[in-house]
Amino acid sequence: MILFVYCLRDLPLTQSRAVAPLAALAVTVALHLWRRNALLSIVGGTVVSVALASTLFAG
Repeated sequence: MILFVYCLRDLPLTQSRAVAPLAALAVTVALHLWRRNALLSIVGGTVVSVALASTLFAG
C-alpha cells in the first residue's frame, strides 16, 4: 500500500501521461486477482509501465 501511494501520489489525472501508470496499475491488479502471485503481479506491472513510458511517452 505504501508503494502504491508513493508511485501514484503526484499523478496528473488530467494529462495523457497518466495512461502508463494507470495501465500498469490495472495490469498489476488483474494479474494479482488472476494468479494470486505477488512477484508475477509486480513484474508484470513494472514491464507494462516501463514499456509504455519508454515507447509511447518518450521525449
